[in-house]
Amino acid sequence: MVDIQWILGVEPSKLPPEWRQAVQDLFLQETGEAYADVSVSSLPIPAWEGNMLLVDMSLYPDPLALKGLLWSLPFLDHGVRIAAFAIRSDLQGNGWGSKAWNHLMAAALAEQKEFVQLEVKAANIRAQQFYRERGLEVKSHLENYYQSGLGYMMKGPISQIHPSR
Repeated sequence: MVDIQWILGVEPSKLPPEWRQAVQDLFLQETGEAYADVSVSSLPIPAWEGNMLLVDMSLYPDPLALKGLLWSLPFLDHGVRIAAFAIRSDLQGNGWGSKAWNHLMAAALAEQKEFVQLEVKAANIRAQQFYRERGLEVKSHLENYYQSGLGYMMKGPISQIHPSR
């Protein structure tokens, strides 16, 4: 029986190697970007409410349980930076992204944060629409930010709670 849910994550450096590999596989599958283990393990994502893993609890603790992640961190004095947000394509459009987003926004409001910032591939129109619906706007173009080319830096207020589908 499938039992998918968001759970709080640990710092990437504390993930077992097989879980870091599952993260690398998720990134490659969903973004087309390949990351080395050292790149994943050195991400400065703290253990906090903005560090979440989407897992199938019927498979947990097997790394095959990983279905998505939202990794963010406090940024500057009043912001939150989303470092990674990926959900397996077969689970997209079912409200999982909105649930994680709303959880992050509630946590950020509790921490008195005022804005959220992230980078997104210019070619990822679906993700950009998701962020625009939540009040983010493209603030700058990032040439060669991704291996595949152009990225956008998007930024918006932390007051946008969006209904889950």
